[in-house]
Amino acid sequence: MKKYLASLLLSLISAGASAQSSLPHGVSIQDLGATRQADGVWIITSTVSNHRDTAVTGLSVTYALYDAQGKEIGRVTGRRDTPLAPGESWHSQTPTTTNFTRFSAKDIQIQ
Repeated sequence: MKKYLASLLLSLISAGASAQSSLPHGVSIQDLGATRQADGVWIITSTVSNHRDTAVTGLSVTYALYDAQGKEIGRVTGRRDTPLAPGESWHSQTPTTTNFTRFSAKDIQIQ
């Protein structure tokens, strides 16, 4: 139950912060969340969608990690190795061992 509540809280906090992200034209991000596994590793999740008429290649999402005082304590990047076709969504799962209180999607890069 604690894990679920922590994930829900992080999702709510992060959802508002994602609006400040740097988004390439025709790409969106949603469904941000984080879950801490039994081994202590955090998995940050999101859904990145391609609304373009062409495939997106070299896709990466960078998340900023914050402590309880709101200080940025690190960044972690998830990468997709294959093209994201038009209309397709990528369900990103980015692991980190850094303990954080909240996070936000800071940057989405494409080639």
